Amino acid sequence: MRVRFEPFGVITQVEAGKTLLAAAIAAGVEIEAVCGGRGTCAKCKVIASGELKPLTEEEQKKLTADELQNGYRLACQAVVAGDVEVVVPEESRVSRVSILSEGTVRPFVLHPWVKRHPLQVPEATLEDQTPDLTNVRRAWEAAHHKLTPTLRALRQLPFALRDQQGNLTLIAADDQVIDVHAGDAPPRVLGVAVDIGSTTVVGYLMDLETGQQLAVSSLLNPQTRYGDDVVSRIDFATNDPTGLETLQSELIKALNTIIAETTRMAGVSAQNIYGMCLVGNTTMYHLFLGISPSALARAPYVPAVVDAMRVAAHELGLAIHPDAHVWVLPNIAGWVGADTVGVILSTGMYLQDDVALAIDIGTNGEMALGSRQRLITCSTAAGPAFEGAQLSCGMRAAGGAIDTVKIDGDVHWHAIGDSAPRGICGSGLVDLIAEMLRAGVIDSTGMMQDSETLNQNGQHKLAERIVQEGRQRVFELVRPSEGAAGRTVRVTQRDVRELQLAKGAIRAGIEILMKKLGIGPSDVKYVYLAGAFGNYIKPESALAIGLIPDFPQAQIVPVGNAAGSGAKMALLSVGARNEATEILRNVEYLELSGRPDFQEQFAEAMLF
Repeated sequence: MRVRFEPFGVITQVEAGKTLLAAAIAAGVEIEAVCGGRGTCAKCKVIASGELKPLTEEEQKKLTADELQNGYRLACQAVVAGDVEVVVPEESRVSRVSILSEGTVRPFVLHPWVKRHPLQVPEATLEDQTPDLTNVRRAWEAAHHKLTPTLRALRQLPFALRDQQGNLTLIAADDQVIDVHAGDAPPRVLGVAVDIGSTTVVGYLMDLETGQQLAVSSLLNPQTRYGDDVVSRIDFATNDPTGLETLQSELIKALNTIIAETTRMAGVSAQNIYGMCLVGNTTMYHLFLGISPSALARAPYVPAVVDAMRVAAHELGLAIHPDAHVWVLPNIAGWVGADTVGVILSTGMYLQDDVALAIDIGTNGEMALGSRQRLITCSTAAGPAFEGAQLSCGMRAAGGAIDTVKIDGDVHWHAIGDSAPRGICGSGLVDLIAEMLRAGVIDSTGMMQDSETLNQNGQHKLAERIVQEGRQRVFELVRPSEGAAGRTVRVTQRDVRELQLAKGAIRAGIEILMKKLGIGPSDVKYVYLAGAFGNYIKPESALAIGLIPDFPQAQIVPVGNAAGSGAKMALLSVGARNEATEILRNVEYLELSGRPDFQEQFAEAMLF
């Protein structure tokens, strides 16, 4: 069947029985589908005409009467029965996300595990017919450990050895020689550090001999088209016959795009990339390596592997030197991954005498609390509200997303890119709820006040923004005259509840960690806010809604993409890479599910 997507002018052929979302993925047309095509988020609205199967029950629930009358369908639910014309409205298109790439890096010693080794090898003679490899080993082992070349390097050896009278350059990664050059080549010895997030992927091209960052590139994780959250992707990898292969392939293609872009920017060859170091959550770790993550989605949430792993680039299809060593840093547990190890490594909190708390809030909330004496980690399911996935007007931090809000009798907001608002992202939502709480628009239970109550309090402009829709109240943050494509940006009572669930889980996790360590808020000296959400959220707003306790003695420090910083450290220093493994041996993991005290704390933390 022929499906045409406008305004892109893209035409694709699909079999009958496929959804419009599946057709869009096949055609390379990006449509928001944060729930992974389950019909729950209603972000994939399109205007469709042609031969489609009847509306599903989900569509009838999620689409308004006006939308149904105007031909709207949910792309994940609408099934192709013949030729179809599809218009993807602006609010359903995937926007370029604002991606945070830089983060705090503590001082460390440059000591890369990929090195250049110049070597002068005496020429063989009739009197001394020493085989090439033996000859090179003699010269090598005078200053180094045993020489172990890869087969590819061994094949290069005879030509390189005779090209410049035995003047060689060997490139060694860990315990292997992986490249052989005649003379002084190559011009640079390069590596790439990567942070594979559930939402974004960031890559850093590094000069391994100087420690200089040559280029950085980032993009939206292409796996998001199969669901914004990792549970959706685990489900896809488990239940679709080609799901695991598809998700791994998408990730490798994204990494190769980043490699191509960074090497282009730096004017260097990808063949001179001899090392790569990656961090990511435990699910991304499994998907990158093509290992089934299915066990992570059900109790007892056991990963297939947590250890640091080394593989050759050619085994994964990475477009760098084929024998380059690719290291994935270790995970801590099923829901606390190598990205948390990266945060702990880059902040150095495991080396400090003072107690520190690190919080990384993405599609999952991961926390670490402690010092050199004892360090405990845990994870809570918190991400959807903070990343906008399950909110009526929620969106990622892309152009048109409201990221800050101020209420002073009326409402003032700022949208990313200074463009007309399309929705609200996590930092904007926390700001808004903090301001609504301060202004009395919502009370400590999260209940939104009616317009009559606000009018009685003299808040007439705010009262005008309260609308009753069925059984719930709605706060109109942006009116149609101000919004993109004439649309309202609003926050519903259900949205407020979603935020309460998310912030309650994070707060409860922190309280349980403090209880486990036997400390109180005044004992915490540093609070590291990691990730894009942590970097852009206002600490005062986080405190106002009770996302984090009031730590009276603590310095609150946004540390940016600390996970990516940890990956860079492990790429540039064999000592730092070894420290990552040491962290795994010494950190404790606390499983919160099933703990009665967590459920009690969670219920209390729901309140503002």
